[in-house]
Amino acid sequence: MKEYLLGIDIGTLGSKGVIIDSNGQMLSQKFIEHGIKVLKPGWVEQDAEVFWNDFKTIVRALINNSGINPSNIVALGISGLVPDVVPIDISGRPLRDCIIYSDRRAVKEAEFVREKIGEEKVLRVSANAIDPYFAGYKCLWFKNSEPENYNKTWKILDGSKYVVFKLTGNTVLDHSTGPLFAPFFNLEKRTWDANILGELEFDADKLPEIVSPSEIIGEVTKKASKEVGLSEGTQVIAGGPDYQFSAYSVGITSVGDTMVMYGTTGLLGLVLDKPLYDPRFVNSIYILPGTYISFGGMATTGALVRWFRDEFGFVEREVERLTGLSAYSLLDREAERIPPGSDGLIVLPYFMGERTPIWDPMARGLIFGLTLYHTRAHIFKAILESTGYALRQHMEIARELGVEVRRIVAVNGGARSRLWRQIVSDILEMPQQYISKATGAPYGDAFLAGVAVKIFKDPAQIREYVKIDEEIRPNPENSKKYRELYKIYLELYPKLRENMHKLSQT
Repeated sequence: MKEYLLGIDIGTLGSKGVIIDSNGQMLSQKFIEHGIKVLKPGWVEQDAEVFWNDFKTIVRALINNSGINPSNIVALGISGLVPDVVPIDISGRPLRDCIIYSDRRAVKEAEFVREKIGEEKVLRVSANAIDPYFAGYKCLWFKNSEPENYNKTWKILDGSKYVVFKLTGNTVLDHSTGPLFAPFFNLEKRTWDANILGELEFDADKLPEIVSPSEIIGEVTKKASKEVGLSEGTQVIAGGPDYQFSAYSVGITSVGDTMVMYGTTGLLGLVLDKPLYDPRFVNSIYILPGTYISFGGMATTGALVRWFRDEFGFVEREVERLTGLSAYSLLDREAERIPPGSDGLIVLPYFMGERTPIWDPMARGLIFGLTLYHTRAHIFKAILESTGYALRQHMEIARELGVEVRRIVAVNGGARSRLWRQIVSDILEMPQQYISKATGAPYGDAFLAGVAVKIFKDPAQIREYVKIDEEIRPNPENSKKYRELYKIYLELYPKLRENMHKLSQT
C-alpha cells in the first residue's frame, strides 16, 4: 500500500495544506485566504471555526486534486499562528473568538505581572520578556474582563490545537508553543510553572497537557472522519508553531542555521544549542530534539505590504483581476526603478505596535522624509527596506550575544519577491539562500508526521529533500548606502517614542 502524509498550516491571513508521499514529493497543495477582525487599534481576533472550516475545505480539496484514497493517508501534522488563545467549554465549544498574537489589549495585565512578579523572575522562568504579545497575558485579560466565560472554561488552547482537538478529542499544547504562553510556562522544566500560576491566581487545570511537537497524540475520530473526509484512525501528531515548521520545511535543522521569514509578520529565527535568556528576543524550544530557537519578530511585514496593496494598489489589483498577473509583482516592478534608500525615505514598520526588540504596543508607524518628489513606488520600496533595517537590528543584537550565524534561508510567501530578498541581503550584508519550490510550514508538518510513523528515519533527513536553487548575494554599493540610512533608522524610534505614546492615547 502506498503511504501518504498530510500537513496543514493555519495562518494569520490564510491556511495552506499539502500531501506528500513516502519519497518526500509533494502531490497536491491548496491555499485558502481568510481575514482577521481588527475590532479597534490593538484588538485583533479571528473566529476559531474559520480555522476548522479551512481545515475541512483544504483536506477535501487535497484529496480530490490528488486522487488518492484517504485510507492511504497514514498521519498528519498541523501548525499554526502563535501565540493565540481559544478558550473552550466542557462541550468543546469556543467561548469567544480567538485572540491572536498581534492583539495588544493586555497592557494592564502585563503591568500587573511586572509589579507583582517582576521582570527578572519572569525572564528567569519563561526566558521571555513581559509583553501583551505572549498568550499568558491574553489569558489574564480574559480572566479579568470576561469572568463569566472564564468560569465556564474547560481548557485554553490555541488555534491549531483547537483543530487537533476537533480531530482527536484530545487537548494538548506542544512544548515549542509553551514558552509563548509566558509567564505561565517554565522553559527549563518544559511544563507549566505552578508557582507563577499560583501567584497570579490562574487555574492550572484550565491549561492543557504539554507534549512534544512530534508526539502522536491521537487518531481521527469517527465523527471527525465524517466531517473531514479522512479515514477514522489516521494518526495525528501534536504539531506546533508555524514559524518553526516554516524553518524546518527548508532544512533548518542545525545550530547556526538562521531563517528570515517573509510572512504576515517577519522573523529572524536563530537555531541554538542552548536557550537565550534575553528579553530582546522571543525564546523557545525548537521542534527538533536538543535545540532551541530565538527569534526577532516584527509585528507587521507581509501585513504591511498587503496593507499598501489594498489601500494604494487599486490599479495593480485590477490588472491582477483581469490578467492574473500578481499585484505584488507589479508593485515590485515599479519599486525596482527606485534607487536604494528610496531617495531619502525611511519607514518605521510599527503599524501594529512592535514586538522585539523594543516591545512597545504603543509604537506607531512612520514614513519619514517625504517630499513632493516622492512617488507611490518610493513608499513601497521604503516599506520593503524597513524589513531589512529591522532584521539588521536583530542581527546586531544576536552577534553582541555571541550567536554565530552560519547561513540564512529565506522562507514564506514574501520570499518569492527577488527584489525584497536582494534588499534584505544588501542591508544585512549577508547572502540568503532560497528554495523556489518550498511550500512552507505544511511540508514541515507532513514530514515530521512521517518521522513519527517511521516513514522517515529522523527529522534531519528533510535536508535530503529540500534543494537550495538560488542564493542572493549583497551588492557592496547598495550595502554602503544602506549602512548610512540604517543609522538614521535606529535614531527615529527613541526620539519619537514619547509622542508615539501620546498619539496612541488619542
